[in-house]
Amino acid sequence: MHIVVCMKQVPRDNSVKINPDLSINADGIEKIINLFDEYAVEEGIAWNEQHGGKLTVLSLGTSEWMEQMRRALAMGATDAVLLSDPAFASLDTLAAAKVVAAAIRKLGDVDLIFTGRNSTDDESGAFAPALARALGWPQLTYVGKVLALDPGAKSISVERHLETVVETVQTALPAVVSVIKDINSPRYPSLLKIKKVAKVEPPVWSAADLGLTELLPAATVAARVPPPPRPKGEMIDGPDTAAKVKKLVDRLLESQVL
Repeated sequence: MHIVVCMKQVPRDNSVKINPDLSINADGIEKIINLFDEYAVEEGIAWNEQHGGKLTVLSLGTSEWMEQMRRALAMGATDAVLLSDPAFASLDTLAAAKVVAAAIRKLGDVDLIFTGRNSTDDESGAFAPALARALGWPQLTYVGKVLALDPGAKSISVERHLETVVETVQTALPAVVSVIKDINSPRYPSLLKIKKVAKVEPPVWSAADLGLTELLPAATVAARVPPPPRPKGEMIDGPDTAAKVKKLVDRLLESQVL
């Protein structure tokens, strides 16, 4: 069985700066594995240990991301692939999903993909559904427990933890599964395993390697429009606090705020 886990690199904290063009500047902030992706890695490792085969961690980013990929290998992943190319620098979620889908097809024998519920930087939760759509595979989102995984029957049964209900859903493999943090407790890699993979260099696939030289869609850029300036405030005066409060309430009633 071949399981793939998609990982994203995100800033460790939210103390980012805002550039003059209103874009986010996270320079100088340590990059880590996205929180929800750690649970995806652990889930993939656990099922790989049970069924055997391969567990490949797949990430789209720069060479700076190698260290976190080695961390996933130290946790128990068997393989890793980095998707890196200048053409990947400004991809939106849909385009990123198409690039990862091309990598999945290049791997060729993938039975199951785990991802985190969402990334902690954009919070959209759109990557897993977009990836499933690009591959034409069924998707299972908000998974809080994998009840059964049968490589022979090519099926998976899970619990989807929604706001007010827990659904039990079964689908055929291959499939894309996005997990929530309640699904497990990620393991800590031992120092021995960290040292063992310290010099591992995962293969790097470019756009040309994926056959995407002329197929990359243009990134969707959200228009950043600053809010209009607030109108000048008004001071409420009066002989005492009670009079000021009454005047304020009357003004709010006139404005139909209350």
